[in-house]
This record gives sequence, structure tokens and C-alpha cells, in this order.
Amino acid sequence: MRTSCFNAFACGVLAAVLSTPALAALAADVAPSAAVAAPAAEPAPQRELWVNLGGFSHHFAHNSRYNETNRGLGLEYRWSPEWSAMAGSYYNSVRRHTTYAGFTYQPVTLGPLNIGASLGAMDGYPAVSRGGTFFVALPMATYEGSRFGFNLGLIPTMHNVQGAIILQLKVRVY
Repeated sequence: MRTSCFNAFACGVLAAVLSTPALAALAADVAPSAAVAAPAAEPAPQRELWVNLGGFSHHFAHNSRYNETNRGLGLEYRWSPEWSAMAGSYYNSVRRHTTYAGFTYQPVTLGPLNIGASLGAMDGYPAVSRGGTFFVALPMATYEGSRFGFNLGLIPTMHNVQGAIILQLKVRVY
């Protein structure tokens, strides 16, 4: 029951992304119409689609029992320099499958990095909500080159959760 509830949440996030005005603008780019072009003074909206390939984690209390190679697959859609949405699945540090979905807001730029936070929901960690769905808020820094990028996040140590630094690799497909 919790998994289906989470899947409904993930589908809701993706539906929200797919119904954004930015996606309508993307469709207009693919099939141009007689629409009036934006004034040259305004920058074009940033629209990017990334495939997230899983990544790595390093726990603060390093212990051989943790899986720190977290293979997975997900999608990330950026519709502005500050906002993106992501959803996917990966094999987590306690050797369980995790499904996640959420939004990232990154209002700060520091050199090539965008800095902010990701808010969303995930499952698959027995120490939290008995492996069921729970909400998360994580500090997140992102680097996005022309083709490759990464997300660098911080999981704080809290209660029975061991903190870690996470690195998620991604490839731009559009």
C-alpha cells in the first residue's frame, strides 16, 4: 500500500513537470508555429532533460557493511536555472531498492555550481518509516556541463540515520 501511494506521488510529480509552461514552450520549439519570438533582451528559458545514472555515497561512519556504489536510473528535467524535477530508482546503501521523486530549487550560483535544496519523497530504508515512503529535504549542489553533470548532496546524521555525502552522475539528452 505504501509503495502504491509513493508511486502515485512520483506520477504526480512527473505530471506536474509535464504540464509546466516550459514543456509547452519545448513543444513549440519542436513544432514551430506562427508564435511571436521573444524580445532579444530576454534570455531563452533553460530546458534540459538529463538521465541520472546512479552514483556513489560516502558515509561519515565508514563501515564495510554499507553499499557505497549506488547503481540506478532516473530522469531529471530542468525548466529554469533555479528549478528542476527528478524521479528514479537506485540500489541504496543498505542494499535495498529505493524509488524517489522530488523538486530541486537552487537560487545560488557559486562559480560553475548551482546550490540549493531538493525536496521530495523516497522509500527503501528500513531505519526510516520501516522502509516505507518518507519525505526528505537535502542540501544539493549541481554541476551541469554541456553534456555531463553531477548532483552532490548531503544526508545529515539524524536519529538512526547515518549521514553521508552522495554523488549522482548524469548525462544530458536534450
